[in-house]
Amino acid sequence: MNALRHVLQSWRSLRLNEAVVFVSAALLFGAIDLTSLLELRVGDQLPQVLARQLSLPLISCAVLLLCWLPAARSSPIHPARRQRLVAATLLGSVLAMAVIYPLAAALPWPSLCDIYAQTHGKIKCTMFRVNAVIGDTLWVFMPALMIVGVLEFRTLRRRQDQAAQDLLREHSQLRRHALASRLAALQAQVDPALLFDALVSVEQAYGREDPTASARLERLIRHLRVALPRLRDAGATLGSEAELIASYLDLLRDLNGNPPAFDCELGPRGATQLPPMLLLPLVQRAVRLGHPGRCWLSVDGSITLGFDQEGLCSDDADLASLRERLAVLGAKLVCTSGNGRTEFILDLPA
Repeated sequence: MNALRHVLQSWRSLRLNEAVVFVSAALLFGAIDLTSLLELRVGDQLPQVLARQLSLPLISCAVLLLCWLPAARSSPIHPARRQRLVAATLLGSVLAMAVIYPLAAALPWPSLCDIYAQTHGKIKCTMFRVNAVIGDTLWVFMPALMIVGVLEFRTLRRRQDQAAQDLLREHSQLRRHALASRLAALQAQVDPALLFDALVSVEQAYGREDPTASARLERLIRHLRVALPRLRDAGATLGSEAELIASYLDLLRDLNGNPPAFDCELGPRGATQLPPMLLLPLVQRAVRLGHPGRCWLSVDGSITLGFDQEGLCSDDADLASLRERLAVLGAKLVCTSGNGRTEFILDLPA
């Protein structure tokens, strides 16, 4: 029952390109002998001769296809696959002859052999001879085996290409997972020096009874809340990254620094999904390399992080690492500098 189901399924799986190859070969072999029509006086029998000469190869083609398909759809890794294909082709050739000879004898249409015998006064052609049957079987088997070999080679190439694509896709997924782990680790990082200085600053503010001590402590707690990893979150949003930048700049301000003012108007786009720790490293880098007075974050198709200072596009290790992570994510980072400003434009894949 399983074998019968496999045969039926293989017949239903016939592809158009496979049918075209077999039919084209059948028509080609049927047309080989048609050149002899130029030497024979066929007359009104030309349509019948053509019909016979082309229909018989097409019937052989159908028999070969029915025998070849079950073997072709068998397991591609079976050790006897090649032997199965050869045996199926040979069986198809034998069955084709078993069908063609009785059918050719029953057809009322004359053959080229009959036309030749009639034209030259020869004895009418005898259809069945053992040596003729063997020769015709080999005449069908050898070209059919070549066609089967070509199709098998194309199938093997297609499987190899698919396996290579699957391997590349799996490799890409592994890289994405590794990158996600690295980003999660980066998200979990809190600058220990910054944290220590902030704690000392809060302690000193309380020691001198500074009225801003409570607000400083609140800002430190806020930064820790947004900077420490949220283990239940699979990723981040643009709004949470903006909050992280704002809390970081507030801490710098409490440490008697001169961080840039931060402008951010996201609106409903604050819920846009974003891999974590893509924007804060750019802010930290800008503060380290220069002294921008203003920083802004906007979304208009692309995500733009800008600073009111030129010359922040120079390549360094931090920017190269960020570009590498973005390349794995399929994103692109473009930096433009001029007219007293620098803008980082981030394009994320849809």
